[in-house]
Amino acid sequence: MSAYSEPIKTAIFLFPFLALAISGIFLIYEYRKYGTFLLRRAIILYSFVFYLLCAYFLVILPLPPRSEVAQYTGPYYELRPFYFVVNFMKETVLNLHDPSTYVPALKQSIVLEPLFNVLLVLPFGVYLRYFYKFTLKKTVIASFLLSLFFELTQLSGLYFIYPRPYRLADVNDLITNTFGGLLGYWITPLFTFLLPTRAELDEAAYQKGQSVSLLRRMVAWGIDWIVIGLAERLLQFGLSFIPAYRVWAANYSDLVSHLWFFVMVFLVFMVLPFITNGQTFGKKVVRIRIVEKKREHISLRALVVRYGYLYFLYGLISWYMASASQLLNSDNRLLQVVAFILYLLCLALLLLFIVSVCATFIQKKRRLFYEKASHTYTISTIQVQTSTKIK
Repeated sequence: MSAYSEPIKTAIFLFPFLALAISGIFLIYEYRKYGTFLLRRAIILYSFVFYLLCAYFLVILPLPPRSEVAQYTGPYYELRPFYFVVNFMKETVLNLHDPSTYVPALKQSIVLEPLFNVLLVLPFGVYLRYFYKFTLKKTVIASFLLSLFFELTQLSGLYFIYPRPYRLADVNDLITNTFGGLLGYWITPLFTFLLPTRAELDEAAYQKGQSVSLLRRMVAWGIDWIVIGLAERLLQFGLSFIPAYRVWAANYSDLVSHLWFFVMVFLVFMVLPFITNGQTFGKKVVRIRIVEKKREHISLRALVVRYGYLYFLYGLISWYMASASQLLNSDNRLLQVVAFILYLLCLALLLLFIVSVCATFIQKKRRLFYEKASHTYTISTIQVQTSTKIK
């Protein structure tokens, strides 16, 4: 039994890390397509990932020592289709006229192994039909390809990590795995009749996606800053070939880094949205847009006020707080007092900003203080789709 429980325990241990790694991709895809990330959809998607992880570990684990595998002399593969039927006829203890042989026959490896291979891919067929709306033909092909991936993994000795295969690559596994996916397709209604249909999930997602959540905006913000980071490094690399810039950057590194920050903020969050009428790179990906009250095209002034509050004001405050230690350690008593008062003022403003954001999350309001000051707000660009449009 440990041959099955240990791979599943490994999958349970590694799944949170895998889920965390792919969450960004899932969030971007869901916000791009639907404008929201439904909890029900997330449970289905992550359960599918967990199932695939368990199936993969059941195929490759336990891992034997490489030195032990090097001593193996058995065959690499089995290419005789339906040979498991021949083995069953040879080795089974089943006697149809003797009921006492029924249970022992079911416990034999010649029965359990094909049954395991059928059950291994059966959930795959259920997921493909229920959530991904695969046809019977596509489900069979996908199940065969998944099984082929497993068998090639075994045949290659876990992608040539081992000197030879440590498990037999069997064409009969392809047959039973594919049948498992087909069986899963057939019995899907037995498992999913209590669950919402894919069309219902999509319609609920499209409806909810019309309101722009703070998490959706944070995903857009994260994408923007990834783009800014890449662009800044490319520009700095290009400017590094200019001797005067290299000298200036070496002598005033702190000033240069802050200037780059404000220049990139001005270009990406003010100039670009003015040109595109309210969209940055991240907002384009998650399909949201900034609009200004009573205007068809957002004004540069509104963008300067909006992001001036967010980045310039609070960016300067953060910059001052980071460098205030020099003033606080000054020998001039009056300068120390003034620096300390300014530090407390900046700290209060930063705390006010944090409290404002947290209150917005808790109260589920959609507009932050800098949006109110600039008379701007964020809308979704996704069009509502009814169930008749959802395939």
